Amino acid sequence: MGISTARQVPMQLQLPSSISIQDFLDDYWQKQPLLMRRAVPDHDFNLSPEELAGLSCEEDVESRMVLRHGEKDWELRHGPFDEALFSGLPEQDWTLLVQDVDKYLPEAAALLRAFHFIPSWRFDDVMVSYAVPGGSVGPHTDTYDVFLIQARGRRRWQIGNRVKNPGLLPDLPIRVLADFEPEDEWLLEPGDVLYLPPGIAHWGIGEDGDCMTWSVGLRAPSVPEMLGSFTQYLLDHVPEEVHFTDPALSPQESPSRIRPEALTVTHRQLDAWLLDNDLRQRWFGCFSTEVKEHLFIEPREDTVEPTQLTALFSGQTWQRHPFSRWAWSERTGGQGLYLFVCGEVFELPGNCREKIRLLCDAEQLDETLLQHDSPELLTVLTRLINENWLEPADE
Repeated sequence: MGISTARQVPMQLQLPSSISIQDFLDDYWQKQPLLMRRAVPDHDFNLSPEELAGLSCEEDVESRMVLRHGEKDWELRHGPFDEALFSGLPEQDWTLLVQDVDKYLPEAAALLRAFHFIPSWRFDDVMVSYAVPGGSVGPHTDTYDVFLIQARGRRRWQIGNRVKNPGLLPDLPIRVLADFEPEDEWLLEPGDVLYLPPGIAHWGIGEDGDCMTWSVGLRAPSVPEMLGSFTQYLLDHVPEEVHFTDPALSPQESPSRIRPEALTVTHRQLDAWLLDNDLRQRWFGCFSTEVKEHLFIEPREDTVEPTQLTALFSGQTWQRHPFSRWAWSERTGGQGLYLFVCGEVFELPGNCREKIRLLCDAEQLDETLLQHDSPELLTVLTRLINENWLEPADE
């Protein structure tokens, strides 16, 4: 099913007149919900329910469907779906949800730029949901921040309090709260935006047959997930030649005793790596830019060399691959920069700062990117093109 790929004009988020961006970050971000009426009135949401259904039929697109009264209550189905399925669905009480729509639809990617006051590496995806009357995923909580943008039709939202250890209905494939007591109720119409911080109980229900909500969700990895990733990063980067060494030994009454001196030496050896700020910085940048497995980017078949860059950029604009993730930071200690792309790290001199910022932030890139005397930058650009993380803007 065809979806427009025309580049979109960045959307502007219109906060309530009494709230500045700094007010929002200080008083609402990760603290309390905020309803913003007509916050995106000028954004053109062109994605139709039929196009969303077509996207959910694609093999590599993550999608799911929830039926309130299917074969069982709160039945969950996973895509890809057969197009014939949709003609046989009931007229109420089901919803379709498609993840990562921003990776396939430039219009959805443009939506993310409305939230420029939040670090881009914090964003996960734009999920689009379609609901018939009564369609819902039930009352639940999320572990991450989310902006719920009403694109078409109307959806009724009931909002409860923050829940730390929510009780759930048993034996269900989705997380539905067993006890939900709404404190507020709002009917969202096209252009309205509802911000919810993590842990706030909420329940959204479709009001009509044309209800589409675009959800801008942020990444919120668990501490165990981060520990697992950091541990693996350590295993991959600590030299195998590093071994345990004994402290100064002396005879002891019990040979099986672990003496405090041995623990001190062990802690010192481990801390040399665990507390290495530069290593932790590199890990975090790589971790924050990792791409989901099903969004793997195939490298170019026709690899290029640094000497070809001038010809490649002549009269041609380039862009970041829509599946790719980018970030950068000053190296700890102020010596140079780190560029992070799709879980990889590149070290560059400090005088490349403006070029790195363009690589990560600019919508399109042209030959001015090459106007620099850094051979390291040309080497990195070549790698980015060969990995297909940078692609011609007309593709």
